[in-house]
Amino acid sequence: MEKKIIQISDLHFGEFKFSEKLKDNLKYQIEYENPDLIIIAGDITSMGYIEEYTNAKYFISELVDLTETFVIPGNHDAFNVGLIHFRRLIGERRFVERDKSSNITIIGLDSSEPDIHDGRIGFDQLEWLNDELNKIKNDNFTIVTFHHHLLPIPQTGRERNILLDSGDTLKLLTDHRVNLVLNGHKHVSNAWKVEDMIILNSGTATTKRLYGENYPSYNKILIKDEELFSYKIKTETGQERILAHYPLDKYTNNRSKIPIYYSLI
Repeated sequence: MEKKIIQISDLHFGEFKFSEKLKDNLKYQIEYENPDLIIIAGDITSMGYIEEYTNAKYFISELVDLTETFVIPGNHDAFNVGLIHFRRLIGERRFVERDKSSNITIIGLDSSEPDIHDGRIGFDQLEWLNDELNKIKNDNFTIVTFHHHLLPIPQTGRERNILLDSGDTLKLLTDHRVNLVLNGHKHVSNAWKVEDMIILNSGTATTKRLYGENYPSYNKILIKDEELFSYKIKTETGQERILAHYPLDKYTNNRSKIPIYYSLI
């Protein structure tokens, strides 16, 4: 199996530090990369307003014309009852998509909470996730995406907005031997590996809301047979550097059905 995935997040249409030039660069660079999939890991707007969603929708439509594109909401998208616009203009807040030709399953979750920066998956959604993961065949490569970071991100200052139920979520994902988790939120790219599960965070692709000496960026992910490569791409110039390189254990998908065990705790 060979797949090229573009992971972007934190576009923040309507943000005062949003850059039209960066947006145009992003589109042209993605067009040049010609990926198999695009995954947008939340925060497509700044404050969840209709005009921000309208502009985001137009840009996302351009990406959809290039290739399959999947979008989940972030905390900024949930401000001002913005998830009404998300569902009407963008799509469902959670989803399961199966690519039978390449044995890839993509699951999207909504980690946002109304009008606050904190995030959680929540018990009901964890129960749903568990049920969906139990349906996946053993030979599938499984990707789960949600906005808030599952683990702390270095060089981002005081930790404030890690997923509130990250422990339960992390255990469920690792118990199911999920292959790849894609997050955003902190505007800094990062890679972790927990057991056989790879966790990638993407930076902000189209704004100058940056920590330290970081720069606007997004991730390119290459899955080649038994290896995964992730590259951090600078939106301003298209320059890339290796973010992570991990072997993929072809036996990591040997899943068994798992009950929701922590409901009794």
